[in-house]
Amino acid sequence: MIDTHEQEKKQFKRLFQQQGVDQFNLKFQVLEAFLKLEHHVTIKDIQLALKSDGIKLDEGFIFNSMELLCRFGFACKVEFDDKETQYEHRHIGLHHDHMVCTKCGSILEFKDEAIEKQQLKVADAYGFHMLQHKMEIYGICSKCMEDRNELVQLHKARQGEKLIVKEFEAGKNMQLRISSMGLKIGDLIEVVSSGFGGQVVIATGDNRLVLGKGMAEKIRVQSFDPKKSLDPDEDQEDKNIFESPLMLSQLKTGQEGIIRKVSGESVLRRRLLEMGINRGATIYVEKYAPLKDPIELVVKGYHISLRVEEAANILVENVKFRKR
Repeated sequence: MIDTHEQEKKQFKRLFQQQGVDQFNLKFQVLEAFLKLEHHVTIKDIQLALKSDGIKLDEGFIFNSMELLCRFGFACKVEFDDKETQYEHRHIGLHHDHMVCTKCGSILEFKDEAIEKQQLKVADAYGFHMLQHKMEIYGICSKCMEDRNELVQLHKARQGEKLIVKEFEAGKNMQLRISSMGLKIGDLIEVVSSGFGGQVVIATGDNRLVLGKGMAEKIRVQSFDPKKSLDPDEDQEDKNIFESPLMLSQLKTGQEGIIRKVSGESVLRRRLLEMGINRGATIYVEKYAPLKDPIELVVKGYHISLRVEEAANILVENVKFRKR
């Protein structure tokens, strides 16, 4: 890399002197400081590197110098989502792509020949002559994943993450509100956006839900591993996936459980018991209405319908997907 940098300096001198660039010596100092930094850098990073060598230049001059370096192919400007503009070395004939950690901000450079060839094939299939391209993969780096707890509060999740809803750390009323929105334990969700006034926007299926920070703090989620199937016919069919009791309103279509407790005001409780909703009985969620209320259920072979608010008074355990 040292030989490459020396070659860059020689080309810089030749090109900039040919072009009659003013303040050549100062701009050359900016180049030297930039070449010493082997990572993605900002204008402030370059300014600090110059300062450490006893050279004081203002940000405006450094910015203009870097724009010239980009113009003549010595540097490349990179602008990642929600990050300050950065610069990296541009070595002629060499190309790489980037992975960006949305948690710690680290940037990983990579090159994959299979991807490069596939891009050419795709362009050719569409009759497109590719001149240049860039690939940016946003996610969470391995170190951040190791440091992260298995379960996190939803409001701490990052934009673009795919997650599985695991727990509601909330009282009955809050759990009822969450369930009435159509969000259930076991749902696969994607974080559409976060951080705007504390709100979190998530997608579950084809639906978008907007959750306030207070509600998002009560929902604990787990990272979704795409290598593991969520198909109930495969991994979950014969498996009790929720051992602790849940409100009936939290179950998903196709799940069943054993009734553990029936509560509510005396009139409501008596009506539920008369419908066959008794402790120890198996109850199955057949489907939800289009607006997620009411819930169609099967208990003791009978089809019944309950409002989500009513179903919140029924605790079930040993929840699993019913075999088909």
